[in-house]
Amino acid sequence: MSEDRIFYNAGPSCPELLIEALLVDRERMIRMLRIALAELHARRLTTPWCTGEPDIVELLRYWDEVCGWIKQQGGADVVLMSRRTC
Repeated sequence: MSEDRIFYNAGPSCPELLIEALLVDRERMIRMLRIALAELHARRLTTPWCTGEPDIVELLRYWDEVCGWIKQQGGADVVLMSRRTC
């Protein structure tokens, strides 16, 4: 993971505004997501009748989709960008 902040030009419509981005190592991100998914799954199995179980299932589905998307991306890095617009 890079600690240096990377800025990309947002385009000619607003040349003074820059979009901040985070460059993340793809394999490390996948590894971290797998660990998080395993922990969430273990929590779901140990507390199946607790009130937070539907929330855990929702988190598992969401992060599983995110992990799947990251796996489909090519290259060694994933670029995460801000949603700020002009």
